[in-house]
Amino acid sequence: MNDDTNSGNAAVLEEANPFTERAAVEAAAKPKKASILSQITTRKRRRPVFGILYGPPGIGKSTFAAQAPDPIFIQCERGLDQITIDRFPQPKTLADYKLQIQALVNEEHDYKTIVIDTLDGLELLIWDEVCRIGKCDSIESYGGGWAKGYVKAREIWTKIMERLVDMSEKYNVLLVAHAHVKSFSDPTLSAPYDQWKIRLNDKSSEILFQMVDLVLFANVAKTIDKDNARSRKGRAIIGEDREMWTQPSTGIEAKNRFGLPNPMPFEWETLQTAINAFYDK
Repeated sequence: MNDDTNSGNAAVLEEANPFTERAAVEAAAKPKKASILSQITTRKRRRPVFGILYGPPGIGKSTFAAQAPDPIFIQCERGLDQITIDRFPQPKTLADYKLQIQALVNEEHDYKTIVIDTLDGLELLIWDEVCRIGKCDSIESYGGGWAKGYVKAREIWTKIMERLVDMSEKYNVLLVAHAHVKSFSDPTLSAPYDQWKIRLNDKSSEILFQMVDLVLFANVAKTIDKDNARSRKGRAIIGEDREMWTQPSTGIEAKNRFGLPNPMPFEWETLQTAINAFYDK
């Protein structure tokens, strides 16, 4: 048999091969795997408010939080008795706090804003939990000292914040804290200066600061009255207006991801209107 005859027979066999035809059909019908590039998005994604509000005692932080839509307070310290607002009983342990959070996650309710009031009080519960885990009397002595207790507390804070991040996809989450003044050393300057900061351990406050979208500082508006233009010192004049700082400035720790004006009136409605304007641009 010559080569032409052999070639012809092979061609006939290939055309009649049902397995080749079926493989081609299955390959065509098989869905293509989605590319990672298909997950890229461009537009802004509107989310509820997730932030920290801090300031000196008596400035009205809890009252401000009560103006948010349908709030429920987890009161980690005493201070809400003079406000008519829905609130859980004050948690005595970190386990109590977790049960309250779990109820808000798993049970049906109409609340739209979760308020933790205050972070200072929650930190004390965390320190008590660290002492329980380490079977010690003080966070300073956990694990033999050397700040190991504060490292453990930071681990617990991280888990708490991860849960609140998840909740912030559905609810406004506002974390209220007291403020204190600490000396701050800026490496670009020749001398340290005082700064308002969240009243938490530095290792913990760093975690919180990074994970929220807003860090707001509230205080009474003040001006300095000098006897003359050459005076180095003056007399502080305290006004009646309360203001809210949304951006970092000398002496104030703050941030926002919405291009908010700084300072702005200390009102929830004003804050929400400014955030809505950011998303509508």
